[in-house]
Amino acid sequence: MATKRQRTTPRRTRNSASWFRSKLAWALILLLVVFLVQAFVFQDEGLYRLYQLKKQIRASEERIEALKVENARLEAERQRLLDDPEYLEKVAREKYRMAKPGEKVYRVIIETKKEQ
Repeated sequence: MATKRQRTTPRRTRNSASWFRSKLAWALILLLVVFLVQAFVFQDEGLYRLYQLKKQIRASEERIEALKVENARLEAERQRLLDDPEYLEKVAREKYRMAKPGEKVYRVIIETKKEQ
């Protein structure tokens, strides 16, 4: 008669204590990961706040550059007003409606029809 070959190594059986310990270990690891993500990403000094601050710095630097360009344009306008009497006269006539002595300034008023 042929006999069945028996296993020499015993089958692993899950006992409830080791199963609980493995599940508890995974739960603790998950909890630790959640805590670390929350601590490094969402706190006041976290990565999201750092991203917001860098974005704000870039916007401020762009604003500074725009103001430098505007400042240079205004400085050139100022210098031209100081150096060029014809340009000064032109600006005074057009912008401030000034006239030389003896000249008359006419102001054109465009009337629109009132709705009835």
